[in-house]
Amino acid sequence: KDIGAEFQKNHPEVKVNFNFGASGVLEKQIEQGAPVDLFASASQEEMNLLEEKGLIIKSTRTNFTRNKLVIIAPSSLTIEELKNLDKIATGDPKTVPAGRYAQTFLENAGVYELLKPKLIFAENVRQVLDYVERGEVDAGFVYFSDTIKSNMSVSSINDSLYPPIVYPVAVINDSKQPAISRQFIEYLQGNEGQTILKKYGFG
Repeated sequence: KDIGAEFQKNHPEVKVNFNFGASGVLEKQIEQGAPVDLFASASQEEMNLLEEKGLIIKSTRTNFTRNKLVIIAPSSLTIEELKNLDKIATGDPKTVPAGRYAQTFLENAGVYELLKPKLIFAENVRQVLDYVERGEVDAGFVYFSDTIKSNMSVSSINDSLYPPIVYPVAVINDSKQPAISRQFIEYLQGNEGQTILKKYGFG
């Protein structure tokens, strides 16, 4: 939201409204005609779907930041120690990119089938964090950026075992403000936008 506020300072005629949610859910909303100017996704898959359906202005599509997948829990954990836990939260792989990254990681680490019965699927990464912080699960897979304001312990994982987490953004075909939307993408990619993103654990 800081990015929107800073952008508005330079463009007082513009009001930036955010709609946060799982990338898959937002992608479906756009398909169904939600009045949106820009779409930023936590994975390429949802953006690819919109591009295939002709719902984004292809020339505006660009990657603007990166993230990492981490394990969050009351204390630091190794992959081996995950096997001893009862409940592990992750985003639903059907709609939550972080859930897909987590599944790929667990498969490549050779522990997915073993841990599968312990997985609790959440609607989004924020919910995973809430489950862990409330003690409803023993650990969860979230983005590093989600841990910045959390008191939980963060454990790094081998990022060669899942695809790079690169965030694309694009202007929606039906945007009523395509010119200012392009300017917002430029702002995201500029020094000021990137500095704000880094502050929140992106990049």
